[in-house]
Amino acid sequence: HHIAIIGQSDRSAEGMARVVLAAAAACGALCQGWELRGNGTLPSVAGGGVAAVVLSFNHRENVNRIAAALKRERGIAEIVVAEDGSTDGSKEAWSRALRGGRDSIAHTADLHEIRAYNNAFRSVRNASVACFLQDDDIPDDAGWASQVLELMEAFRAERLGILSGLATEVCQLEFGEQQVDHPAAMKNMKRTRPIPYLYDGRVPFMFATEAWLSPLCARVDVFRALGGFDETLARPGEPGIGLDIHLSLRAALRGITVGVHGAKFRRGVGGHGTVANPNKAKLRLCKRHQISARIRQVAGCRWPPSMLDHAKRLNQRHLVLRHPGLVTEMDTKCRAFTSHACRYAPPRHFPEVCAGIVPTPS
Repeated sequence: HHIAIIGQSDRSAEGMARVVLAAAAACGALCQGWELRGNGTLPSVAGGGVAAVVLSFNHRENVNRIAAALKRERGIAEIVVAEDGSTDGSKEAWSRALRGGRDSIAHTADLHEIRAYNNAFRSVRNASVACFLQDDDIPDDAGWASQVLELMEAFRAERLGILSGLATEVCQLEFGEQQVDHPAAMKNMKRTRPIPYLYDGRVPFMFATEAWLSPLCARVDVFRALGGFDETLARPGEPGIGLDIHLSLRAALRGITVGVHGAKFRRGVGGHGTVANPNKAKLRLCKRHQISARIRQVAGCRWPPSMLDHAKRLNQRHLVLRHPGLVTEMDTKCRAFTSHACRYAPPRHFPEVCAGIVPTPS
């Protein structure tokens, strides 16, 4: 149900966009109805490794550093590049940097990261976990992939299926092991607090209700059962925001738990593409309001009380307290979200464009 457009340069961008959006809408209606089987312990991930699915769009200067870091990383079974129509030679650079036979490049024609990721996921062959990365992050934190596999395996009974290496947000408080770089143009600056719990007394980790890119790691069986990222969230040319939170809530509704650990990548190398100019920043701000509505539509609100309570119980039962004061702050903040059921009434119509801002090629 995902779309791969390869070698179709003779088609207009507008025509391709119409084809992709129609197919994505059909897939969304079908994929959203899929259910994960059972509610018991998930199968082991020990037999496979991690597939690093790297979005590529015009960051050629980062290609060799990303490829070298991934090839050094234990636990990486394969690299799949989601090459979305770069014009700066990134495609050729990836072809030189990858290992023959084991790694691959999946091509799309500037169709948006949601579609590029979904298309590349279809090429995953040898892994039990897929980690979605961006080409402005250098994944040089040794051991991060092995830690993903360790956590997924350790919490199979708790049905851990979605895991962020960047951060999560709980009741408007951010948690992660690095300060999240919110572009100043987004007017959304927040302090990222350290993860307040430890797994096995040594690994910063906590259960939550949402997981953020990048990396965003998902069990292959879970991601496939969910139908991948929802391609109706954004059109080609629009900013790719909220796809990670949307996926997290869809997974949680089906009994899959979500968590966050700390993969300390070098981030934002080469800049933020969707705030590269004022028009793109304006479009991103507008799109954020639309995506927020779509996220709340999944479960009735962004932080459903039952999901917050479940994550809290898992943290208390399985993890070692690291920062008591932060947990107290989180509990206090969450009272406003757990004191009543979700009250969100989704709008009947989501406009195709934001306040007259026409999406432009990225």
